[in-house]
Amino acid sequence: MINYDETGKAALVTGGERGIGRGIVLRLAEAGYDVAFTYYFSSEKAEEVKNTVEKMGRRCAILEADFRNAGETEAVIKEAVKGLGHLDLVVNNAAIMPPRLYQYEYTADHIDEVLSVNYRGYMLIMRDAIRYWMKEGTKGSIVNINSESAISSHQKFSLYGGIKAAILRSSANAALDAAPYGIRINCVLPGCIDTISGEAEHREKFARANIPLQRQGTAREIGNAVLWLASDEAAYITGANLTVDGGLTLPGLTDMTVEPDEVAYGMCTKRNVTKLEMEAW
Repeated sequence: MINYDETGKAALVTGGERGIGRGIVLRLAEAGYDVAFTYYFSSEKAEEVKNTVEKMGRRCAILEADFRNAGETEAVIKEAVKGLGHLDLVVNNAAIMPPRLYQYEYTADHIDEVLSVNYRGYMLIMRDAIRYWMKEGTKGSIVNINSESAISSHQKFSLYGGIKAAILRSSANAALDAAPYGIRINCVLPGCIDTISGEAEHREKFARANIPLQRQGTAREIGNAVLWLASDEAAYITGANLTVDGGLTLPGLTDMTVEPDEVAYGMCTKRNVTKLEMEAW
């Protein structure tokens, strides 16, 4: 393990109370970062993460934020700076998973909610982080947590994967806007990461059978990728996409689960849609 010493640096991680976000927060703190993080789902889990960070001797600030609300999103950078004094790194991670539906099943509400959190949230946080470093006259780093679904196709993922692909392109374009100010923007694309409760057996079985490295990744391993991209060792890297997926996307494999009301149809599934359902469209 590389022993980073980033003592004195400060980071913001959105969605840091659970899953990949939690892993990133703890890895950064272990490396010496003071950390602020936003949470939405659980104040109890947020306090647990904060206590763990402080036991490492790091400062920690927690910010409740609902990224469906633009006003709350636009307050995050200022509140993080207020809590820590400054920022060197911003990690966009907060996202929601929409229902896994066929394209013909999505509603306007499904689309609007995911757009507001998973895309507008990233864009506003990037904007405000860049503005902060420009005003301070200092360099900074943004790491956007994306998904392998941005570069590979999965059935029932048109909404989630489409927005992740948009983040990929927006991040690269924003990297050009930020480069003259010494600000770097990169993406990490996780694959099958062991964070989803209730699906452990299914996901592990899938990983052993289909992922070239034959296991799921860990949230800590995503934290390692973030830490490296933000470090001086990656100082000449911007606009890059680092895939952390155990080789999942190399052969183009997908997790095709056939539900009880579906049938396998080649390399995809087909749901038995009734005439009554179609009449309601």
